[in-house]
Amino acid sequence: MSAKYVGGPFHDGSNPDPFIDQIAMRTPLGNGTYVRGTDENGVEVYRWVPDED
Repeated sequence: MSAKYVGGPFHDGSNPDPFIDQIAMRTPLGNGTYVRGTDENGVEVYRWVPDED
Protein backbone atom coordinates (compact mmCIF):
# COMPACT_ATOMS: atom_id res chain seq x y z
CA MET A 1 0.00 0.00 0.00
CA SER A 2 1.38 3.44 -0.90
CA ALA A 3 1.00 6.65 1.08
CA LYS A 4 -0.01 9.86 -0.73
CA TYR A 5 2.14 13.03 -0.62
CA VAL A 6 0.30 16.12 0.65
CA GLY A 7 1.90 19.45 -0.27
CA GLY A 8 5.48 20.05 -1.32
CA PRO A 9 7.18 19.12 -4.60
CA PHE A 10 5.53 15.66 -4.93
CA HIS A 11 1.96 16.76 -4.08
CA ASP A 12 -0.64 14.20 -5.25
CA GLY A 13 2.03 11.58 -5.90
CA SER A 14 2.55 8.58 -3.65
CA ASN A 15 5.37 6.73 -1.95
CA PRO A 16 5.36 2.94 -2.42
CA ASP A 17 7.34 2.51 0.84
CA PRO A 18 4.99 3.74 3.61
CA PHE A 19 7.27 2.34 6.34
CA ILE A 20 9.55 5.41 6.03
CA ASP A 21 8.81 7.93 8.80
CA GLN A 22 10.45 11.06 7.33
CA ILE A 23 11.97 12.16 4.03
CA ALA A 24 14.12 15.32 4.19
CA MET A 25 14.53 17.09 0.82
CA ARG A 26 16.28 20.01 -0.81
CA THR A 27 14.38 21.03 -3.93
CA PRO A 28 14.22 23.99 -6.31
CA LEU A 29 10.78 24.69 -4.75
CA GLY A 30 12.28 24.92 -1.26
CA ASN A 31 13.61 22.68 1.48
CA GLY A 32 11.52 20.63 3.84
CA THR A 33 10.55 17.22 5.13
CA TYR A 34 7.73 14.84 4.31
CA VAL A 35 6.49 13.43 7.63
CA ARG A 36 4.31 10.34 7.82
CA GLY A 37 0.96 10.85 9.53
CA THR A 38 -2.77 10.56 8.89
CA ASP A 39 -5.19 12.89 7.16
CA GLU A 40 -8.62 13.96 8.44
CA ASN A 41 -10.08 10.65 7.22
CA GLY A 42 -7.51 8.50 9.01
CA VAL A 43 -5.66 7.63 5.78
CA GLU A 44 -1.87 7.43 6.06
CA VAL A 45 -0.11 10.25 4.15
CA TYR A 46 3.22 12.06 3.95
CA ARG A 47 2.59 15.70 4.87
CA TRP A 48 5.07 18.38 3.69
CA VAL A 49 6.67 20.45 6.46
CA PRO A 50 8.78 23.29 4.98
CA ASP A 51 12.07 24.20 6.68
CA GLU A 52 12.07 27.43 8.64
CA ASP A 53 14.47 29.98 7.19
